[in-house]
Amino acid sequence: MPTPTQVGSGEGRVAAGDMPRLQYQSKVVAPRNPRLVRGEMPPPKMTPSKFLHEMGLDTAGKLASTHEMHLPQIVELLDMAETTHQKFSQVNIDEAMFQPFPSEIRFQNYEPHQTYEVPLQLRNNDGVPRLVKVYQTDSPYFSIISPNNVGDKVAPGMASTFRILFTPLEKKDYVHELLCITEREKFVVPVHCIGARAILDFPDYVNFSAWPVKHTATQTLLVRNIGNKDATFSLAAQRPFSV
Repeated sequence: MPTPTQVGSGEGRVAAGDMPRLQYQSKVVAPRNPRLVRGEMPPPKMTPSKFLHEMGLDTAGKLASTHEMHLPQIVELLDMAETTHQKFSQVNIDEAMFQPFPSEIRFQNYEPHQTYEVPLQLRNNDGVPRLVKVYQTDSPYFSIISPNNVGDKVAPGMASTFRILFTPLEKKDYVHELLCITEREKFVVPVHCIGARAILDFPDYVNFSAWPVKHTATQTLLVRNIGNKDATFSLAAQRPFSV
């Protein structure tokens, strides 16, 4: 089983239940009825304006615009005879008993020393109540707040929500990983934090309009970096166009 990504200086795992829960008031709500997409999805192609819009979203806006989820990566199968009396499951062995949403936790457009939150919903896809726990490697940047009934089994079709908190020290990228343990398997939920980025303000289309054949038409494009990091880029075109 791969080791969860190390972000902090420690090496021990911290259980979700270790965080205080009673005084915490959540202000973030996950979208309803996300669509499950099975199989590998090709990387989406974005126009410059679409990329500009996506990178302009804050963490809450990114979560609100997420309407798809994917099957999690199972890293280890467990012996159900040692974890439960309900040894048979209606969920296929190559799929996790609990479906996470979002499938990948993403923080972006954050400021140092501020705390940001994303709720992780784990929905029981089985036909009987099941247990689920969430762990992480020790980290000064990430913490988990579990629900008050974290030790209880989750009813079929219901979800248990864990609050993932992120407190960055710099405007840089962070990578983390959550380990979810059910009665049958262990699976991971990746956490990606997008720090400073170069963002180019570039037109989606270049229109040459009508032009005589065998004559060269030119267009001058202004490219601006409106991000918060230096940019290096190159342009290429297929014949009969050239740059």
